Amino acid sequence: MTTNFTEAAVCSVSDLLDGQLKEVRVGDTDVLLARVEGQFYAFPPKCTHYQAPLAKGLLQGNRLICPWHNACFDVRTGHRLESPALNGLPTHEVRIEGDQVFVRLTTDQESTPNPMAAPDESNTDTYVIIGGGGAGAFAAEALRQGGFTGRIVMLTQDTEGPYDRPNCSKDFLQGEAPDEWMPLRDDDFYESYGIDIRRGQQVASLDPQQKRIDLTSGESITYQKALVCSGGTPNPLNVPGADLDGVHTLRSLQDSRMLRAMGQIRKRVVIIGSSFIGLEGAMSLRKLGCEVDVVGSHPVPFQSVLGEKMGRLVQGWHEKKGVRFHLGQRVERLEGNAGHVTHVVLSNGQRLSTDFVLVGLGVSPRTDFLQGIQLENDGGVKSDEYLQIADGLYAAGDIVHYPTADGPQRIEHWKVAGLQGHVAGLNMAGQATPYRSVPFFWTNQQGTRINYVGHTDRIDDIIYDGDPEQDEAFIAFYVQAGQVKAAAGVKRDQDMIAIRELMQTGRLPSVEAIQQGVSWPDLVQRL
Repeated sequence: MTTNFTEAAVCSVSDLLDGQLKEVRVGDTDVLLARVEGQFYAFPPKCTHYQAPLAKGLLQGNRLICPWHNACFDVRTGHRLESPALNGLPTHEVRIEGDQVFVRLTTDQESTPNPMAAPDESNTDTYVIIGGGGAGAFAAEALRQGGFTGRIVMLTQDTEGPYDRPNCSKDFLQGEAPDEWMPLRDDDFYESYGIDIRRGQQVASLDPQQKRIDLTSGESITYQKALVCSGGTPNPLNVPGADLDGVHTLRSLQDSRMLRAMGQIRKRVVIIGSSFIGLEGAMSLRKLGCEVDVVGSHPVPFQSVLGEKMGRLVQGWHEKKGVRFHLGQRVERLEGNAGHVTHVVLSNGQRLSTDFVLVGLGVSPRTDFLQGIQLENDGGVKSDEYLQIADGLYAAGDIVHYPTADGPQRIEHWKVAGLQGHVAGLNMAGQATPYRSVPFFWTNQQGTRINYVGHTDRIDDIIYDGDPEQDEAFIAFYVQAGQVKAAAGVKRDQDMIAIRELMQTGRLPSVEAIQQGVSWPDLVQRL
């Protein structure tokens, strides 16, 4: 690490009010300046997750929130507060002389994780994490950040360590992201913090009374505390011919590699399922040159989540890129030749020729190995506000129904999994931190990012700020039982951040106020 003592006056004190951000230059280096409670802070202007421009985000108190995927940082320390970012922001020195603000580039260090405890061989406790996805990765680091110094064992079925799973249906599948971009951390990182990642491990059973985990290999592991974040199993296509070769799901990096290789030779593909994975897969395989047909049982994609108007808008984005839709249709059977799929037959009798099939029908919680734990109707598990499901046993990610003011919710999204893993890890380390975050997710549909906050079980009404059919930027507010419970936005990043912040504090305006129009960043600054 090389020390750099470049310093410059970047603005006057009066140029920046509390809660404001300003990009400045110090020599040849771009710097983002923030003012909070009269104090100035300086750091690099790009998010450590995907390099989003943080100046287009929102500063709420000491929290700096990224505009793209809502990673969150503490401007006072640079520490990462919320996923999907793993690392914090390096900070620069700031001083005031007269009415001038000076920034000194004290370091050119790369972004780093929050402070973490070192493993201690004298601590013989074993904490086990079942699952190597986002929840497991953030939990392992939170254990060390929370001060746990004993043994950490991560058991994952995957052949890889923790990786950027959302990218599997986006840039990586398109061939735009190389393999080296995908791991969340390198092996040296996990080794240096004593996190033992055991790949290719299948859990046969977990007994919470005995605190014992049995693996299909015959090995048993006893634990003091454990976290179950085993994720979901893709729902099967239950029709004749579904067992033919060439029928695939997209759940892992290995799946994405295989589909990418097939798509690169310009084959025909039928995608069964018109929700997020199905249409992100359609986007990516179309970019590889595939002929893409999408089959969906609903008349409009995303109708139950985004509403009919937005669903038709997204459908139009895909159709302009050459994706063909067959909606309101069921798959009757798959046909093949020499054991390989060749046709998908629909309920209307249409036969779609194909070289391979991608099934995207959602996932079900993978919890079949849990003993003595009552499962919910969907196979998930119910936790308390600390994400605990039994003595010394916690759950996070796709499998957990966690308590909210509106009743238990189970959310299958990457940021939620990372946040829950982080909170569960802190609680396992003895930090007693309740999980109370408002859900957030994003999807990329033909190059347009949709950000979504909140959660609703049904849509009674939709309020639009902007017209999805005419405006590039808009927000849809989803009303349930007379209250706005969720919102989806396109090119309204600061507003969407503010809406989530207001939801977090229970201060979202009434339906009537939203219908009249709200200046969201101004409102959130008054919190």
